[in-house]
Amino acid sequence: MSKNFLIILVTIFAVLLAVSIYLLYLTGQLTKQNSTPSPTAIVQSSPSEQPTPTPIQNLALTRKAIEENINDKNYQGLIPYMLTPKIDFSLMSSECCEPMTPQEASDQLSYIDKGIPLDFNQEADLVKNLKEKNSQLADTFIGISKNGEQLAAFTIDSQNKISAIQLAVTYKLYNQ
Repeated sequence: MSKNFLIILVTIFAVLLAVSIYLLYLTGQLTKQNSTPSPTAIVQSSPSEQPTPTPIQNLALTRKAIEENINDKNYQGLIPYMLTPKIDFSLMSSECCEPMTPQEASDQLSYIDKGIPLDFNQEADLVKNLKEKNSQLADTFIGISKNGEQLAAFTIDSQNKISAIQLAVTYKLYNQ
């Protein structure tokens, strides 16, 4: 073998050995990083980065969300407050509807658009009367149109999720 060939072979071996040692060093660093979480790995992402925040729900929060989102016609805003995978949905005096997904239910809420804003005062005489004389409304959170007769009634379950929605073009459809 020639002397030049031997020098080239030793140089290639030395370079490969140096690259191998460097890669092993990096692999060791990566393994060490994954086994001990860094402070930045523990930091939670901000709520604005989460696709659908799940609020910590209580009855007051759910009722407030219903009132605000209905009166703003932001029906999509109610989806996180609805029971999944399906909720009961009905339109008074129609054969509609079978249980539907929260998305489908939010799409149907436009049925009461002409009656917005709704008054959700549960102490109003009309609301008390409707609850007293209609067993299906007894345990609901009712909103009545301020400028029409539309009604929206929300059943809220024990986990403070909307489990059923009843809509009516007029509250007069319920026997008062």
